[in-house]
Amino acid sequence: DLATGKLLHTLEGHAMPIRSLTFSPDSQLLTTCSDDSSIKIYDVQHANLIGTLSGHGSYVLCVDFCPDNTHFATSSSDRKIKIWDAGMRRCVHTFADHSDQVWGVAYNDGGSNLSQFPMIRVLSFYDCPILKSFSFHVMRYVSVF
Repeated sequence: DLATGKLLHTLEGHAMPIRSLTFSPDSQLLTTCSDDSSIKIYDVQHANLIGTLSGHGSYVLCVDFCPDNTHFATSSSDRKIKIWDAGMRRCVHTFADHSDQVWGVAYNDGGSNLSQFPMIRVLSFYDCPILKSFSFHVMRYVSVF
């Protein structure tokens, strides 16, 4: 509680450090990812763990919810990005075309593009106007760093 400074809930579940977390756009769900290679989904209102997802072969480094509130993406040191159906709690697509671990993933405000940044100083954008169709196009840009 920000007004009182009182801790309201402690959410447990991961066996190793949490790398990233994100709220669903409607603030009903909280997703976390961890070095234990799992993604946890929590019901925010009741502070309960409602799902554990697996599928990455190594540390899950980042998670981001799509603004449409139906999907979220994860990136991992296994060099993959996965798109998950939030309602069915399953992976619906995997991008496995990276040559190094993928440190981050983020949707744009409209949910029509997914960007990611691997360790090799390249920034990739996936055009995903309709996630269910999986007609993604990759555009690569060299970073200026």
